[in-house]
Amino acid sequence: MTGTTVRRRPLEAVEHTRPRRMGGPSRHARRDGGPRLKDKARLPFHVVWVVTFILLVIGLLMMLSLSTPVAQGDKFAFLKNQGMAAAAGVVALFIISRLDYARLRKASVAFLVIVVVSLLLVHVPGLARREGGATSYIPVGPLTYQPSEFAKLAVVLLGAHLLTSVRMIERSFKEFMMPFGLSCVAMILLVVSEHDLGTAIIIAGLMLGMLWLGGMKGSQVALITGVGFAGAAGLILTSQERIERFLSFWNPSSDPTDSSYQLTQSLIALGRGGWFGVGPGQSVQKYHYLPMARSDMVFAIFGEEFGLAGAAFVIVLFVVFALACWQLARRCDDPMGKFLIAGCGMLVTLEAVVNIGGVIGALPLTGVPLPFISYGRNSLLVMLAAVGLILSVARRARGAEVRSEGERYDNVTHLDRRRWDSGARGARAGAR
Repeated sequence: MTGTTVRRRPLEAVEHTRPRRMGGPSRHARRDGGPRLKDKARLPFHVVWVVTFILLVIGLLMMLSLSTPVAQGDKFAFLKNQGMAAAAGVVALFIISRLDYARLRKASVAFLVIVVVSLLLVHVPGLARREGGATSYIPVGPLTYQPSEFAKLAVVLLGAHLLTSVRMIERSFKEFMMPFGLSCVAMILLVVSEHDLGTAIIIAGLMLGMLWLGGMKGSQVALITGVGFAGAAGLILTSQERIERFLSFWNPSSDPTDSSYQLTQSLIALGRGGWFGVGPGQSVQKYHYLPMARSDMVFAIFGEEFGLAGAAFVIVLFVVFALACWQLARRCDDPMGKFLIAGCGMLVTLEAVVNIGGVIGALPLTGVPLPFISYGRNSLLVMLAAVGLILSVARRARGAEVRSEGERYDNVTHLDRRRWDSGARGARAGAR
């Protein structure tokens, strides 16, 4: 359209002339508001939970394989621990999927407070426990609580609440950053102070994703991204260990017996797997050759045992999961529901990309677990809770019609293709 300035329409359409009470369910989420999202998008709805359970089964099978090298009287140690966490997570998924997600507006603030207080408690001397180079675990009896994992979910819940509230009138930089952006930055700094740069990167990525979906200008997102990269570079340069790990990413063969050892062993495992793998349970690298084989590097062991075909199958599952979440978010007629689905989908797929990218040498190793598959009870609980939120929205929110063929194949970053311009028509509240 010549002579007309077009700008990106935010995920939440401005379509109400009267403010809605923030604490209660939105009018789109009422039971009598029309066909539910899961009925309008049956295939994506079922794909989400089916893929989740397939990945969960793969993870449990890998824990069975990885329990053998460390067996000390109990060759099912990892499988038992991960199995109990999976059972608790599935129960949480089922309960959350039955909740009214619209009532999470107020709960999101309370959840944020709990997470921030927990992140502060980690720094109390003698209270936290160090594991994997990060002091981020709080012992709770026989279990451990990792607040930084739940901080990821807090970002999604808070963004879905604040970025779709009636306070977002002008959508200025200040409205985006106060208080949502400021809260995210505070959590990032607390996690970085635990020496857990990988989790901090995931939280930062979620923050940027939620701001982008909320309608923040691309130049402002780029500015925040630039500041984030500068901060990450500063953190890398202030730690000799981080410098060595970063250099090993650029040249894995530079020091294969020290700083590049983990990546070198990971590539050996993947290369050993060939096309179809050495067979289930037949990995050699899991016998203390590959550090953190059960958690951060489980994808390398899976590739060794099931080959390129098995590794590609897992990658395809995550891609299918991401596309299903995208379709559900686009078809959701409630702004808060859109953000919850999109945010939870980003949480799972972003962690998968960072983990797999690090294992194959495409990205620096950050210590981020592979969703549903890596050993880690806190991470597994958070991921299953995120899937529960997606299903909750699909069960209660109203489904929207796909308005055109152009919308059907829209870019994945634009969940709502509808635009408004800056002319006289766009100046009216609720203009489409």
